[in-house]
Amino acid sequence: MAEVAVTTSQIMDLRKRTGAGMMDCKKALIEAQGDMEKAIEILRKKGLSGLAKRAERVTNEGIVVIKNKENLYAMVELNCETDFVARNAEFVGLANSLAEEMLKNPNFDPAKDEKAKERLNAIAMKIGENMIIRRGVLVSEEKNTVVGYYLHSDNKKGCIVKLAYDGNPSDINKLREVAKNLSMQAVAMTPKWIKKEDVPSDVIEKEKEIYKSSPQAQGKSEIALSKMLEGRINKFYKEVCLLEQDYIRDQSLTVAKYIENTAKEINSNITVLRFDLFIVGME
Repeated sequence: MAEVAVTTSQIMDLRKRTGAGMMDCKKALIEAQGDMEKAIEILRKKGLSGLAKRAERVTNEGIVVIKNKENLYAMVELNCETDFVARNAEFVGLANSLAEEMLKNPNFDPAKDEKAKERLNAIAMKIGENMIIRRGVLVSEEKNTVVGYYLHSDNKKGCIVKLAYDGNPSDINKLREVAKNLSMQAVAMTPKWIKKEDVPSDVIEKEKEIYKSSPQAQGKSEIALSKMLEGRINKFYKEVCLLEQDYIRDQSLTVAKYIENTAKEINSNITVLRFDLFIVGME
């Protein structure tokens, strides 16, 4: 019997109805000679249907893994429903495998790769929980940059920080220590941006509007309100901007001052280029 050609729309329709992976849907349709109901039956027999129903269930647990090879650093987050499953050997093994694949292939995006999703679905079917590959990031260390990272002991929080420096610093290991310390800072204090200038203006305006509506702002003169808003926005910067935060290892310093002091110590300017922060269950 000749193999029936199936269309992308058929595959997508079957995927929507069953929650099975693209390749599994394609194979089922081919086996069923294009018959949608028969394809659904094939998937049910293989245990691949029913994923769509589970997809509605909340995935607030999971794991973060970080892998390093030479000048590349990969971080992956997988989500599931329970902490028990987050420690499952197959689940953990897949997270590590996906991070290792990112190190081999810089174009590999685990959150978009169909084969990766099918591997996860196979585990989800066996265990009976909703699971997702939430995100992955690959950071490279080039000339005059240093990368450091921190993975918390619960494997639910991780951060990678990339710094730039100039000249020939007297202590390159000190730079790596700074990158790691800033990674720990981010995991502990969950900043959203590096510096004040990075915060979108609409976010600042929204914060001002919220404060203007608060009981503390009612009945204040325009001058008093302006000063209060300035204080509130500065406090907001200290909450959401990495460089503005109090440094967790010495709260007499801001993070910016800690970096400045270290830069003088090793005779090199230090700039935070990026930080990537993954915390399970947090946007």
